Amino acid sequence: MKKIRYIPYGYTIRNGRTIIEHDEADVIRAIFDAYIDGSSLKCIAEQLTEQRIPYNERTDTWDKARIARIIDNAKYIGDGEYDPIIDEDLYETAVNLKTARQRNTFEKDCEAINFLRGYVRCEKCGSSMRRRVSNKHRIRESWMCTNDACGLKVRIGDTQLLEKSAVLINRIICNSELLIPRQKKRHAMTPAVQKLNNEISIELERDNPNEDFVIAKTIDMAGQIYRESSSKLNITASIARKRAEMMKPQDKFNITYFTDLVSYITLDEGGKLKLYTKTETEIGDESDASHQDP
Repeated sequence: MKKIRYIPYGYTIRNGRTIIEHDEADVIRAIFDAYIDGSSLKCIAEQLTEQRIPYNERTDTWDKARIARIIDNAKYIGDGEYDPIIDEDLYETAVNLKTARQRNTFEKDCEAINFLRGYVRCEKCGSSMRRRVSNKHRIRESWMCTNDACGLKVRIGDTQLLEKSAVLINRIICNSELLIPRQKKRHAMTPAVQKLNNEISIELERDNPNEDFVIAKTIDMAGQIYRESSSKLNITASIARKRAEMMKPQDKFNITYFTDLVSYITLDEGGKLKLYTKTETEIGDESDASHQDP
């Protein structure tokens, strides 16, 4: 570790060659993850200082400027001189998020927040959540579960909520495969299908089976199998993917894109956000995607 940094944080020089300093690289990845998850530059700097993570041999004090320089530094995705520490998608997401925050595009009572009031649910119990505002707290906005038996309360600013939503929608736009639902497991015939199948079998065993009856029941059985299959959902997924592929990543929350792709969002007690898409997949803060079991 150098007393004065002539190369970016996260790298060191060994035998005349610039290489990754792995402990510092872990800090860089943690910085990007925390920023995308909603932490501010100031908050990240304070946490690193509190944890006494050294910046160089002279200091373990961090500030907003140092965190901002790390987020802005494209060398972390690799170039001719520097090996990559993070991937390009993570870098672009963080930089776009930083730009959106600097522009202060989101207003306290903007149209988007008013729109989202009908789409926020409790991750814990699935009930709808209601927005509240209080001047007694640094983060004035919060969301309260409407289920009294649950009572989950999540304090999250409007700007952060919209930014997280925009980031996850952009993730779908950049990878429409996230809209592909998990295939339903194949099981034995359900009681409804079994009943129709038995009626057909009984009729066919008669000396003079009623052809019209057999045809009608066969059509009924085919319709029942279709209703119980994932065919309809696959068609919806195909349409949604084509729609997503026509979209462009946005630097702010887009109501039209949300309406086209998302059924609702959830908040958990840690402020983590998930998008539940119209194709029954989940897009969360912590991973590219996880699929909801049918």
